[in-house]
Amino acid sequence: MQLLSEHHDQLYRYIHSLVGTSHDARDVLQETSFALYEKFEVFDSSRPFLPWAYKFAYIHVLKWRESQSRQMPLLSGDVLELLAQERQTQEVALSERLTLLGECMSQLPESDLELVRSRYLEGIAPDLIAEKVNASRRTLFRDLKRIRHLLMNCIDKKLAMDEF
Repeated sequence: MQLLSEHHDQLYRYIHSLVGTSHDARDVLQETSFALYEKFEVFDSSRPFLPWAYKFAYIHVLKWRESQSRQMPLLSGDVLELLAQERQTQEVALSERLTLLGECMSQLPESDLELVRSRYLEGIAPDLIAEKVNASRRTLFRDLKRIRHLLMNCIDKKLAMDEF
């Protein structure tokens, strides 16, 4: 349970990158977590947990895709496999960027931070946020775009500093 808790967010991001929606990703993560818990006795603790967990997640993504195949067109199995492999190879870089994102967000003015929290962490609809901050929808989207660019530039600068 401890290993699963430690890697919960990474597994969720991996699954989300393959299924595309947060609702479906949560469902697949739940199934994956249950399978990991059931099969934990076969886990070789001398090896890293996350690659082992990714294999379970991938299997459950395939099961989810099969159940969805009649409802919507999906990527081919080959493309999905390539995406899964690429996502795993990018894990270290993505984790580093996520850590830097937290640092950069802490540097935002409170009003900008509140917009980011409302839209991306709490998932509040744009119309409700615009109403709350007494701004037009257009202004809200312009502000969110400006903030995303600030955060991206901050992360890029911090990564460039680490290279030296």
